[in-house]
Amino acid sequence: MNIDAVPLGQEFTIKEIKDKDNPIVRKLYAMGLKEGKRSKLLLKNGRVYLLRLNNSRLIIDRDLAKFIEVA
Repeated sequence: MNIDAVPLGQEFTIKEIKDKDNPIVRKLYAMGLKEGKRSKLLLKNGRVYLLRLNNSRLIIDRDLAKFIEVA
């Protein structure tokens, strides 16, 4: 399942991050978006998603979200 299928306000666990050789995906990984981490979907607005990750908020677009599998 990807982030697009997660209901608004629900917490989820990051199961897998694909294409780790992509420089943008590596940056997300360095910011703490890693397998096994818990996150919460705070907002879906068009093509962007607002996530709460630890004590930070992270905005990603639909193109980046397709690299992230969640459970």
